[in-house]
Amino acid sequence: MFRRCLSTACAALLGLAALVSVPAGAHAQELLEGATDDASVPTVAQVLGHESGAVITPSADVRRYFEALRTAAPDRVVIGEYARTHEGRPTFWAAVGSARNIARLDQIKADSRALADPRRTSRAQADAIIADMPVIVWMMYSVHGNEISPADASMAAARHLLASLDPAVQGWMANAVVVFVPTQNPDGRERFLSTFNAGFGATPNPDPMSAERDEPWPSGRYNHDLFDLNRDWFIQTQPETRGHALQIRDWRPQVLVDSHEMGTDETFFFPPEAQPLNPWIKPSTLESREMIGMNNARNFDAAGVPYFTRQVYDAFYPGYGDGWPGYLGAVSMTYEQGSSRGLIARRSSGEILTYRDTVRNHLIATLSTIESSADNRERLLRNFYDYAADGVAGRGAYVLSRAAWDPAQADRLAGLLVRSGVEVGRATASFTACGKSYPAGSYVVNLSQPQRRMAEVLLTRDVAIPADFLAEQERRRARGLSDEIYDVTAWSLPLVMNTPSDRCDRAPNVSVAAATGDLVQPAVIAEPDAAYGYLVAPGLPAGRLLSAALQAGISVRAMDKPFTHAGRRWPSGTLVIARAGNPADLTTKVVAWAATTGAEVVGARDSWVSDGPSFGSSDAFLIRAPRVALAWDSPADTTGSGAARYVIERELGYPVTVVRVDSLADGDLSRFQVIVLPEGRNYQGRLGAAGVTHLREWVENGGTLIGLGTATRLLTDPDSKMLAARRENASEVEGDAKEEEAAAGPVIRSESDYESLIENTERGPDSVAGVLARAEMDPEHWLSAGVAPVVNVLVKGSDIYGPLKRGEGRNVARFGSADDLLASGQLWAENRRQLAYKPAVMVNEQGRGVIIAFVQDPTFRGYMSGLEPLLANAIFHGPAHAQPTWAP
Repeated sequence: MFRRCLSTACAALLGLAALVSVPAGAHAQELLEGATDDASVPTVAQVLGHESGAVITPSADVRRYFEALRTAAPDRVVIGEYARTHEGRPTFWAAVGSARNIARLDQIKADSRALADPRRTSRAQADAIIADMPVIVWMMYSVHGNEISPADASMAAARHLLASLDPAVQGWMANAVVVFVPTQNPDGRERFLSTFNAGFGATPNPDPMSAERDEPWPSGRYNHDLFDLNRDWFIQTQPETRGHALQIRDWRPQVLVDSHEMGTDETFFFPPEAQPLNPWIKPSTLESREMIGMNNARNFDAAGVPYFTRQVYDAFYPGYGDGWPGYLGAVSMTYEQGSSRGLIARRSSGEILTYRDTVRNHLIATLSTIESSADNRERLLRNFYDYAADGVAGRGAYVLSRAAWDPAQADRLAGLLVRSGVEVGRATASFTACGKSYPAGSYVVNLSQPQRRMAEVLLTRDVAIPADFLAEQERRRARGLSDEIYDVTAWSLPLVMNTPSDRCDRAPNVSVAAATGDLVQPAVIAEPDAAYGYLVAPGLPAGRLLSAALQAGISVRAMDKPFTHAGRRWPSGTLVIARAGNPADLTTKVVAWAATTGAEVVGARDSWVSDGPSFGSSDAFLIRAPRVALAWDSPADTTGSGAARYVIERELGYPVTVVRVDSLADGDLSRFQVIVLPEGRNYQGRLGAAGVTHLREWVENGGTLIGLGTATRLLTDPDSKMLAARRENASEVEGDAKEEEAAAGPVIRSESDYESLIENTERGPDSVAGVLARAEMDPEHWLSAGVAPVVNVLVKGSDIYGPLKRGEGRNVARFGSADDLLASGQLWAENRRQLAYKPAVMVNEQGRGVIIAFVQDPTFRGYMSGLEPLLANAIFHGPAHAQPTWAP
């Protein structure tokens, strides 16, 4: 057991002045008292001028300290970068170990990868590797920028490993290589520090309302794109996540910890986790988590630090930093410390929590984890090998068909699987599997592979939640208590990408080529020199090509109805790019766009259409390059704003102007053709009555207003006079007391009468954590042009709207029947009944403009790519169907 602070002085509150700064060279009060140190390894105070936990260290200074450690101990520290943030800041890792282990680091990594593939490493070979290989412990800190203490704890932990003269600590270094990732989100950390420093006074203020602790929108939690990096692991939209995931796949650690902060009133959490547990987690992983947790508990008890386990934080969703690596075989865990959100905080109990307390507690957890991992090195390495062997013993396969509405979505899905370490093959010929025929180019995921569990958890249609857990949630809901589901219950990648998939009991007998992590397969144009021009098949790649074409000044028309050309039936939404009226280098441009977007482009020799509307008809709408504004700042939801901007700018590749909501209330909106309102719950209050009127009049003069998710509340507010649909309360519960009986004072004869009486029938439906629900498209509306007949919508929250009546607009997408709408996830029975046949997307052509309401956010976490063609239509086709009074 490591040397730790047991004295009351260690936990005592420091004087406020001492918290602000410690002079360079001053004697540092150690977070772990009683340790004997090598003075040649510099302390935080010696390098940065402040003691560990006395200052919230900026990201650049964290890096500077690790560089100082490498300078002091070059034979025991290695540093590498894995990504650059959107703001240009480096993200880095630092490996710490014994001189012997650091000298053979490349071999250790190679050995770890060998253990991860039993097909090339026999058990005898694995035994030989395990006999001399250290366990790799991967310690990740501060993925949320305002969760500040983990990064400072990483510096203290690294210094302790390098400087301690304790034989036990030196034994850890012989048995383990520890990789620190101190600041996963430096952009968010610096955003937090900018507001903290701006609000800081003469001394730290513990009041939760103090400016230094009260973060303005969007807070420091998120990265530059306002993404929650802790939920980005299997979709990997952000450079920080992509780079980090590549490192984890390269190193293949056996133990991984993601260190966080939580609410100020909380203590400290470490696993075992709360229910529900994902059934694809291997039992041995859960056993190892408990083993490490028990060691944490012993060390926390010895230090007098309270903690909790098996509450709040479950292990169901696989997209977290502690989830995704677990399906690569790591014993991956989340640690959470109650946050001071500054240098000092007053809890609601009146207790004072200092930043130093939070840093010390994460330090204890870090060292305890390393201790347990080193002491159980052989067990952890054997379990790691057995995890992969269990995968290889699997049977069956998933088949992802490219014979879909948008085959490029299958390409994207295959690339994402490869980025998650799953082996995917692309069939070189047509084949039969599961009693079906598949064309060449379809993807096969053979489940006899080391990452079988990763493949299953990402591809399966529905991951079951334990029945006893669901029964408890129903009991709680019946009592008017909130459910204990922490995050979405559905994430099946084939569903969110609208890609047909089948799970077959046997792998098909077909030759395959290994798929890569590329998300786009370049397309080659048929007849690129055709005389008339080009036809572009609709879908997400077509939206990207359209975006590029509009920015290049290319004239493009979109067909609102299907047609037949040169013997081929083309769907509505097909793009027509004629040579006439376009630059002479059109061929060069279109060939390049087909390669970069993957759009299917076919050369057209002429414009003759044998069936359906002609290219010069009123059903061929000219698409102009719209100027797009996106509402920014409160009350817009932070991650909703980030996701909407990401999808428009980075997925569709189209520029957007972010405009603060206050400016929408009275600014000159005629400069924009499209305004997008991301998720947000109180636009009415922020805009005010005059601002709402200003926005509506802009629509009536020809603007296209798009509301996403809860922004629909503004559009359907009776006072807004935009959409006639209304948000619904919960359906009446059978057996409710009659109104006249309630007025007379009812007699309560039984417990059921009592429950009926206290039931609040005016409340909205119970909130849904997140499910995938089927919605059917209206094929005759321009918004659905080129969109699959049935799409999957991520439904979360409690918003359900009544449908628009004829004459009030169109319900362009509506949910299916109660028996058919649920595609995946846990949906309460009454929500399922009430959601049936209700609108998912509504459109009203008001005045000269257009209002489009997505009841649920189609940009959620940047991974609902199956809905992105629908959003592209809203942005590009909406203005084409408006008649603005101002010049385009």
